[in-house]
Amino acid sequence: MFQLSFLNAGLLIFAAATVLPLIIWLLAKKKPRQLLFSSLKFIKLSQQQEKSRTRITNIILLIIRMLIILLVALAVARPMLSSSRFAKSDKHPPTALALILDTSYSMDYIEERQTRIDKALKAIQSINAKATDADRLILVSRDAPWNDLHAQIYAGAIPEEILQNVSLSWQPLSWEETFAFAEAKLAESQMPNREIYLLCDFVNEEISVKSQYPIAAIPISEVEARQNLSVSEARVLPQIVSRGKQQTIEFRLTNHGNQNRDEILIQVVLDEIKVAERFVSIPARQSLKEEITFEIRSEGWQAGYIEVLDEHLGADNRAYFAFEYFQQPRVAVVGTQPLPLHLASILQVYTGGRKPDLIHPSNLNRQMLDDYKLFIFYEFGEMTPRLREMVQELDARETGSLFCLGKSLAPDAISFLNQRFSLKLSERKQNTISIDFISPHHHPSALIADKDLRFPQITSYWQSSAHSSSMISASQYPLAVTSPKSALWLWDVSAPSPFFTDPAFAVFAYRQFSALQSASVPMAELKVGDSIRASELMLPSLDNLSLAYPHYITQQPGIYVVNPSLENPAKIAVNIEYNDSDPTRIPPKAKIKMLSGDFTKEIFMSRLGRDLWKLLLALALVLMILEIIIVKSQEHKSLYRSDT
Repeated sequence: MFQLSFLNAGLLIFAAATVLPLIIWLLAKKKPRQLLFSSLKFIKLSQQQEKSRTRITNIILLIIRMLIILLVALAVARPMLSSSRFAKSDKHPPTALALILDTSYSMDYIEERQTRIDKALKAIQSINAKATDADRLILVSRDAPWNDLHAQIYAGAIPEEILQNVSLSWQPLSWEETFAFAEAKLAESQMPNREIYLLCDFVNEEISVKSQYPIAAIPISEVEARQNLSVSEARVLPQIVSRGKQQTIEFRLTNHGNQNRDEILIQVVLDEIKVAERFVSIPARQSLKEEITFEIRSEGWQAGYIEVLDEHLGADNRAYFAFEYFQQPRVAVVGTQPLPLHLASILQVYTGGRKPDLIHPSNLNRQMLDDYKLFIFYEFGEMTPRLREMVQELDARETGSLFCLGKSLAPDAISFLNQRFSLKLSERKQNTISIDFISPHHHPSALIADKDLRFPQITSYWQSSAHSSSMISASQYPLAVTSPKSALWLWDVSAPSPFFTDPAFAVFAYRQFSALQSASVPMAELKVGDSIRASELMLPSLDNLSLAYPHYITQQPGIYVVNPSLENPAKIAVNIEYNDSDPTRIPPKAKIKMLSGDFTKEIFMSRLGRDLWKLLLALALVLMILEIIIVKSQEHKSLYRSDT
């Protein structure tokens, strides 16, 4: 069975020019002027016969010219005639290959002392060895920035330095985007034979894309059952009882394999120094929350990671954390009344026993702003222009502020809070509602998000519209919201709400103070792909970036240093999404040919068709010669008749 396709189908539009000779011929036809002569019967008959012969010749010439234009247009469009009847040969024709390499972190799995991505790169080297200078090879990864730099069309082989630059993609492109990019590159190659080869482990993602080109999968591994440990959710536990130099980190350890794991070594690395370790046992297919304690050696920013020593998959063996520690941070309460006892006691633990300073709103000045790590606004009365100016100055100095609402709130204060937190505050309600949402994505509320509250009731609160950055809410009413440099508690902290006696409130309040103390750091726990606001940034690779636009999209996990030229630069922990940690092999739904282990004998064998453009141009040339012969023949006959 034969099938016709075009490499440059878009150029078929030029075939419309075929009708131009016909249009010109129709428009150029003129009716001859009649002349009256005496009866010349035989001359008239001879003229009619000659006219008939001339008309036939002109029609033939018209058809030839139209065919010439059509053949040239078809040749430019590069028609390909394909058929299963075409004989194959051992010598492969010039071919364009798009090699799609899966760079998701599941390919970092180690078996037989090498990772799966290393096996894939060796397969690519085997393809390089078989390619000729007439072939065109394209390496496409699942990393968009890498593709922009390196996914070019190479003659003969992919350069070795390009293979050495391949790295894992922490935010891999979808398979649809990856195949679309590969197909676009193949179209640029202008080769008659074009093929796609897939190098992946088919883990956790279903491939159901369709392609106009044949797709074959090169085997990377035949191992189905994978053993893997991951560590995640490294979170600093608040020191509720007393504030000392012993710090505890909570983390989650998961066994994704089907074998029990005993005596697994867990260690804490702080500023590149191992400060603690312990052994943990975990059953197969289980996930445990564990804790590990270490000693803080200095004040300021602390950053590091919890690590599980697992030899199978290293990409998910670390969970990064960062926090700021001061033995006795100074806190100011701006207002006319001291904080209620239940909140003041938690704040006293946070400050290491130091009582917060109560500052009347009218006495707050710029000189005081540098003396405190955190400002709490409670019963502050009217929001005067001077007080607004002080809050703006706090924002400029990256100093955190917490607004705690009480029984009274002045109209200008309501207007200020509405604008600052994008709310619509209405009135104070004194009916009991129960907390039904705690966000796991914000630092202050993450530790209590999965806890069952013993006392979730709030008896007095300020009613407001819904908010996208709610940390805690009840009946769709936000109770605690956050903004980049401050937070707002809408419950009445002076009321005896049962929630204030729940241990979860102490944890939340402590972590709220901690998050606001570091106002330059996002309060949400960051993942790869989230943005960091900074004018200067040190990456986990220790490269320094100066940012013209003060937002950077993170591309790898690790510790980021914000404005590293400062005396005590903030540090931000960025972790991965654990999509590939629990492996499940999903066979592809797309039409993909699975190659054998000796795949090099099966590549470069596709026949997309016979290229017809040379044949079409040859026919066009023959027709042009034929046209010239006919025209010259007519001229010769005309001269002969005129001579006789």
